[in-house]
Amino acid sequence: MDAYGRVRCAILGATGLVAQRLFQRLQFHPWLEPVAVIGSHETRGTSHDECLWSLDEERSPESGLTIGGLENLDSLIESFQELGVQLIFSALPDEPAKQVERPLAAAGFIVVSHAQIHRLNDDVPLIVPEVNIEHLALLEKQAENGEGRLISCSNCTVAPLAITLAPLTQLAPITSVSISTEQALSGGGRKLLAAGRAGKEISSEIPGEADSVRTELAKILETEFSIEAQCERVKRDHGHYARLHVEFAEPVSAHQVIRAWRDFKPRSQELDLPSAPSRPIVFVDEALSEEHRWVGGEGVQHPGHDLKAAMSVAVGEVSVEGTSLRFSTMADNTIRGAAGYSVLLVEQLLADGLLHDNNTILAREFDRTRQ
Repeated sequence: MDAYGRVRCAILGATGLVAQRLFQRLQFHPWLEPVAVIGSHETRGTSHDECLWSLDEERSPESGLTIGGLENLDSLIESFQELGVQLIFSALPDEPAKQVERPLAAAGFIVVSHAQIHRLNDDVPLIVPEVNIEHLALLEKQAENGEGRLISCSNCTVAPLAITLAPLTQLAPITSVSISTEQALSGGGRKLLAAGRAGKEISSEIPGEADSVRTELAKILETEFSIEAQCERVKRDHGHYARLHVEFAEPVSAHQVIRAWRDFKPRSQELDLPSAPSRPIVFVDEALSEEHRWVGGEGVQHPGHDLKAAMSVAVGEVSVEGTSLRFSTMADNTIRGAAGYSVLLVEQLLADGLLHDNNTILAREFDRTRQ
């Protein structure tokens, strides 16, 4: 890869919402280029330009790609090597992810996974780039993979919660957090979204979700304070809403809280990465709605044309009384909670020269252009 090249990527997933968000964001990305899309046995061998398009925005321009399959892993690895793939974004369900993601990492690829199965493993970093990028040190435990590595992304509800809680942990000691979520249909995938839009009855229960929120937040924030969570599905197309009650060990003021959010500037913002909004947390002085999931962008509500769109977390409905803080959040689940989040993570790996030794060329060029 030369200094001005784009890093070649593969996407595991073809018709799912997260997979298509990934393709939408990567097709014109300045640093990353999707050169392979892998789907199910039903879509294998078909044109990616003609497969079912699941997003609200118009279909991405023609790619000319043919959807590959997972049936022969050795053949898949060989084709990725021939294409010069370095990065693999995986939006696979847990079962196929269990079969292929670690072998792909062992074959020398960097695999960024959205599957649940790896998130709590001791040797796999669970990263929200604005919050705990230092947890990449866990990758040292994957030395048997050679240059390959496996990195996990959190539950789509957890990422925005971690971002809003991280600055508060620096404000005063936290003793407990109670969370109640109302999660959009798209968080359950394209089929659930279609069913909801068709007027079908949708269960409000999300099995295992509350446990995922508790355990993943605890790992990301490295915290010992108690976390309680209640999660339900609602008939809203997009955007996960959450109400939080934070108890501190000492009194805080609303001014202190809002200032902590406004002053929060992680390294991804310092680097001004392509997908990093100027502020990861945007305070909204009104009731939060689905529209607020678009915060962070430059006025273009299209995540393919504006990589910063929907990459912030909206916070509002703030009240403080003594040691108790209550507030609400709204974030886009397929972008901030999933596809946009993993792309931002990879941007930071590239800018910091942590991905592959030869990518430090890109990092040096990026630093030069920022001076």
